[in-house]
Amino acid sequence: MFKRILLASALVSSAAFAQQVDISGKDFLSGAGDAKLADIARQAAASGKKVVVTAPKYWQDKVAAKLHAGAANVTVQMSEGFFESVAARIEEGKAAAPKVEPKPEAAPAPAPADTAKADAAKAEAAKAAAAKAEAAKAEAARAEAARAEAARAEAARAEAARAEAARAEAARAEAARAEAAKAEAARAEAAKAEAAKAAAAKAVADKIAATKQRMEKNLNDGKAADGTIKSSDLQKDDLVVVDGDIRAVARRAGVHTQMYWLEGELNLDRAELVPMGDGRYKVNEPLKATVVLRGGHETAQHFAAAVPAADSAERKAMQQQYADGKDITGSLHPTDLRTGDLVYTGKGCAVVARRAGIELVRYWLDGDFNVGQTGVQKQGGNAYRVLTDTIK
Repeated sequence: MFKRILLASALVSSAAFAQQVDISGKDFLSGAGDAKLADIARQAAASGKKVVVTAPKYWQDKVAAKLHAGAANVTVQMSEGFFESVAARIEEGKAAAPKVEPKPEAAPAPAPADTAKADAAKAEAAKAAAAKAEAAKAEAARAEAARAEAARAEAARAEAARAEAARAEAARAEAARAEAAKAEAARAEAAKAEAAKAAAAKAVADKIAATKQRMEKNLNDGKAADGTIKSSDLQKDDLVVVDGDIRAVARRAGVHTQMYWLEGELNLDRAELVPMGDGRYKVNEPLKATVVLRGGHETAQHFAAAVPAADSAERKAMQQQYADGKDITGSLHPTDLRTGDLVYTGKGCAVVARRAGIELVRYWLDGDFNVGQTGVQKQGGNAYRVLTDTIK
């Protein structure tokens, strides 16, 4: 009889606990236990039984989802656990009571001392289980609080990163705007300089055109010149007329007058030229290959030039007359003079006008200047043209 009772108990136990899987927290979070959960779900669904799960409350939804992924119709019963692990077992809906043979006689009642010991043991076990559960619950609460704090810290870092990115983007945009404004200002300045350069070139061209028009009116009855000639083309009795940088040649041809523009350099102090006054020179014979100046030799006529004081009346007068009133800041020594320079002398000072492209640059002459030496040609009045780069 006793053997039959044990056999029935064993059958009931195997029916109630057909299968159980235990999954660690690491395997659950990594997905390594998903196959086990799916398999036990399929077994429970196929046998019409339920799956009883013991897991922390914050994992229960995920466990249910993994079970239903294995068998959509499986019945799941959740039980809260206090450790980060998952235990799933298959159970009947209701456990069947085991069939046993009637006892021939009543079992003897336990002794009072044994009952007291058993009750004390149960109470101690319940107390230990409660303490363990409370400790597990506290640990779970601490873990949850730590996760929440980590999430808040991560959110704060993300927000700080977004703010920093926004500041960097704003700084880049501001730098781009500043660079665009700088480029626009540079373009405007370049356009202004180009306009000023064009205006200066036009002024020079207009001045030259006006001078030529005046000379054509005086020498050729207002008609255009007949072309250009060089100093080597000059003939006896030609009249050379000088007006600033412009030189013209008037030539009698019978009862008519021909007019030419003179190109190239011509030393107006040559012996072949006879000064007629007011910038006019008569050619008494064609120019010879050997340059001979009037008087037959070079004469020394020294002019001591110095840079005038900043507030002196002579400086202001010279700048007004020869530099359009602009301040002249640079200076040259007489040995620095170059071909084409024009030197205008004043009271103890002199201004050098040098062509640089279409512009005219002015300097103060500083040093002893021999205006009678070969290579220096008097233009009339106080003006001297430099004909060579080897001025002493």
